[in-house]
Amino acid sequence: MGAKLNNKRNILLITTNIKVFPEPDISLKDNYSFHYLEIKDLYYMGKEQIINRILNYINKFDIIILPGNIIWDFSDFNGKLVKGTMSPYYLFDLLKHIKPEELSPKVSADKIYGKIIKLIIEEKLKNRVENPLLKIKNLEIYNYHPMVFAEVFLYGKDGADNIVNIAKNYIEDGADAIILGVMSSISYDYLKKVIYLLSKTIPNPIGLDGNIEILKKFKDDVDILMSFSMKSIYENLDWLYDKVSVLLINEINGKIKNNIEKLKKEKLKIILDPIAYPALSPGFLDSLIRARALSNLGYPIMIGINNVTELIDADTTGINALSTFLSIEAGASIILTGEVSVKNRGSVFEIKRAIEMAKESIILKKPPKDTSINLLALKEKDWLNNNIKIYGNRDTINIIIDEKSIQISCKEDCPISSLQHLEKKDLIKLSILIYRYCSPWSMKWNC
Repeated sequence: MGAKLNNKRNILLITTNIKVFPEPDISLKDNYSFHYLEIKDLYYMGKEQIINRILNYINKFDIIILPGNIIWDFSDFNGKLVKGTMSPYYLFDLLKHIKPEELSPKVSADKIYGKIIKLIIEEKLKNRVENPLLKIKNLEIYNYHPMVFAEVFLYGKDGADNIVNIAKNYIEDGADAIILGVMSSISYDYLKKVIYLLSKTIPNPIGLDGNIEILKKFKDDVDILMSFSMKSIYENLDWLYDKVSVLLINEINGKIKNNIEKLKKEKLKIILDPIAYPALSPGFLDSLIRARALSNLGYPIMIGINNVTELIDADTTGINALSTFLSIEAGASIILTGEVSVKNRGSVFEIKRAIEMAKESIILKKPPKDTSINLLALKEKDWLNNNIKIYGNRDTINIIIDEKSIQISCKEDCPISSLQHLEKKDLIKLSILIYRYCSPWSMKWNC
């Protein structure tokens, strides 16, 4: 490491593991000479320790690039020390679009060059070659990018046109297929009308979730039949060969796996459903373990996380995100959800967004943070700093509006009551912002 070679610029990359860096593109090698310094305990070091460790290298290199997730500000080194990407996997891709000196000494490249990183993701996806696990009408199911199945429950009370509108809204929010959930008492004429109107209105696959009698009667009108036990699928093999069937898996053992392998020889189109149970009792973790055990059998895996979100009294935004990420880790290629309760409204949108976050995370080999999209519906990552400034901590929130300073505490019984003197438009805006910045303690307010 050291002396300049020809006209190439010498770049030193600081890392905890040299092996995580891919080989730089040939176009980069024409302009830059990359060197590496491995510091195993980098993330346990304070700013001064890091500087002392690399001090001898500062004058030997044109620029030193630190990992993007180092928290310290290196602005006092006149651009010699800058921060790269959150993961080293796509740093060289970014450097094909920008110069090293355009990196920031304060924040990661992900925070500044989100649009460019989005283009990098799209390019990597374009170059990714993988055969679909299953094709349903025009919908291809892949391992790496889960699809969203949205279930509409039919109680026989809503008009068929209303059901179609619900389905269209789900598709607008990101649903890739619509599943109709029915009880055994459903009117066959009503169900037939709903399926007919849906098939004439939407191009997406339509599924039916009901008992065997209903599934058999409407098998030629829909694209997906759910759900079968291992026993019932073998009992109905004769009329399932040209259909996509969902097989429920409640336990994993050698016999179950052998039966699934036999179904593969029968060339049945199957989606495996390891049955997602609510958290804690009986437990979502066991469902994920079942999914992981099934993930190497070559079939799509569907995890219905509506069972998880509906049965937790917590905001769905975070639950849907984490449940989706865990399901994808476990091998899911389909996420099933529904919006039965008021609390669960918007779940299709949230899950689709979580899948997009996961896709970027997987492609870039980094956690789902600082991606081009997020699910921060309530909380903020940074204090507000524009025409209204908000900063502080739980005890004291400082607000500056129209050059006037206001202080409140999140611990108060109803802190926004001290904002009553503001104009109505400012009061409404600030009340919402303060509620968000004081979350979760604002849940206890008595206003």
